[in-house]
Amino acid sequence: MRVGVIIFGLVFSMFLYPAAHAEEQKPSEEGIYAIMPAENEEVIAKKPEIKVGFIMPVATETLLVLLDGTDVTQLVTATARGFEFTPFQVLAAGTHTLSITVEDSEGKQVQKSITFSNRHSDAFEEAYTDNEASVNYEAVVEKPDEATYIPYSKVEGNIRSDTKIREKEWNFGFQTNVRYLDQSLPVGEPLRKGFTVANWIFTGSYIKDTLKFNVGIGDVQINESQYTVYGLARRGGVMGFEYGDVRLNAFSVKSEQVYGLHGIGIEGSTSDHIVGVSGGVRLFESKMEFRTIYATGGEPGSSFGISTVAGKQKGEVIGFLLKSDFFENKMTTEFETAFSKYDPDDSDEFGSKRDTAIRLQIGGSLDWYNYSAIYEYIGRDYAVVGNQMIQRDKQGVNIMNGLNLYPHALNLGFSWYHDNVEGDGLFPRIANYTCNIDYSFSGIPSLPFGINYQKSIQDSTREPAGSFEVETHTDTISGRVNYSKDRINIGFQTMYSLLNDKTPGNFDTTTITYTLTPSYYVPNFSLVPSFSLNQSKNHVSHIWTDTYTVNLDIRTIFLRERASFDVGGTYNIIKGDENTADSRTLSTNFRLAYNIKGILKGFLNPTIALRGMYTKFTDDINPSADRDEFTLFLVLAATMPFSF
Repeated sequence: MRVGVIIFGLVFSMFLYPAAHAEEQKPSEEGIYAIMPAENEEVIAKKPEIKVGFIMPVATETLLVLLDGTDVTQLVTATARGFEFTPFQVLAAGTHTLSITVEDSEGKQVQKSITFSNRHSDAFEEAYTDNEASVNYEAVVEKPDEATYIPYSKVEGNIRSDTKIREKEWNFGFQTNVRYLDQSLPVGEPLRKGFTVANWIFTGSYIKDTLKFNVGIGDVQINESQYTVYGLARRGGVMGFEYGDVRLNAFSVKSEQVYGLHGIGIEGSTSDHIVGVSGGVRLFESKMEFRTIYATGGEPGSSFGISTVAGKQKGEVIGFLLKSDFFENKMTTEFETAFSKYDPDDSDEFGSKRDTAIRLQIGGSLDWYNYSAIYEYIGRDYAVVGNQMIQRDKQGVNIMNGLNLYPHALNLGFSWYHDNVEGDGLFPRIANYTCNIDYSFSGIPSLPFGINYQKSIQDSTREPAGSFEVETHTDTISGRVNYSKDRINIGFQTMYSLLNDKTPGNFDTTTITYTLTPSYYVPNFSLVPSFSLNQSKNHVSHIWTDTYTVNLDIRTIFLRERASFDVGGTYNIIKGDENTADSRTLSTNFRLAYNIKGILKGFLNPTIALRGMYTKFTDDINPSADRDEFTLFLVLAATMPFSF
């Protein structure tokens, strides 16, 4: 009897899926079984065909299919006896889980998880390219005659591509964005009409045990240390080597910022490149790290995204960085010192100048207490080619302490900095002191609140003859409270600030601010207005100036999530005593869009929209400045992902 049942089941399954009978498995106890891939099978495919069978009739409308946690139910072709589908995007190599939930004809829920793995080819575990093409067309329906800077038509397109090849210890990647631009007006540099390779980068790495090697060519970013090379994003190449606790890096990039295809960036000399090396070693089971950084190069002056009044620059820097963490983040230290040689303009008769930067930082956390203290010294002539983040001619300390004793939290901060670190007699020395105290209470989850007090002092000393004395004391107190329940959130903040000018000029000012920020969220709809009043008083003229600001942001999705409407705007009123100011500004923008994907088949995701902007400015004191402008665009946009 048992043998007959088994034979009947096999024949029945072959009748349902005759083409795949060699890949079938016996029906599982859950009533769901894998046909292809088989459970725990490794397949060679980027987009593996997936087939699953049911041993009993099911209600297909109750079917839920998750692939690696992502709902793919809409992609499957289902019948009462099974379903099948093929991913339209490349499936990453590795192990995958297919989770299935369905109800049988009697309403009983049946669940099963099927695990399988894949690699992309015989030669490579992973080898694919993932892409997305997008295009946006705008045509002016209405615009003011004076808005000559707005083109009547504009087309922007972009193709994003991400290619990856991986096999065992080797990993290679290539990413790029190809842009297309055309419009009825000329375009400014560095943009140009037509196709442009906006950015690209090739990466490669080899990792085995404690040996690591990596290389990057193209649009790279380099972060060595705060006072040497940091935030340097240029066209060029980087290379890194790491073995055990030893690390070495090298880089060479164009100092000029470029857009589009302008060479690889490695070729050239130090007159128009920034090159450098760094090396480091970890000690005491990686609880301490020591690094050395050296960089040299030249910069031609202004380029895309970089503006300077100086001419061609050149310089070099060497830095030393020591980090430690012996007590599991209870006390970490970081010490950096760097020495620069820098010439801001090598076309003049002045040569390079040498200077020093020092930073010592200590911090950590002990359960409910955290702290940090920083000492900084950056010399007057300290500068690094390619690092515009450095604020030189500064010395001081910054101390922060935090206590978190739920539901109470208290943060204390103090800082003192001054400029003119070398005591140049031609300039005064200006010191800035800041003390900050912040308290917050979160014992009522729906109604947290806090208060903040800050004292700031700016004081000058060593004033040369003919210069003005600076001595201002600013006291600022602010409060905040927030209420949230369900879909409603309401925040309120207020601030009072008094600037006391203790010089003979006595230019005191008072500022008072009130801000209300309610918001309301439900699925497919959000309403976010805000209201603020800023009052400022000039004590010399005894004139108050009030600024009222109203913001509104509404976003909604309707018509079965195919249509959307977004509108945002700002209304601003400025009024001053004795007719010093009386103006109103209204700025709004809106977008009404409809997704027509249901009309077209395939993976194209097209949208048609109307986008508009309206601005109205009224000045009762200077009526000649009044303006009223309305601009309306017809927008056609589409995106299409594709991979292979």
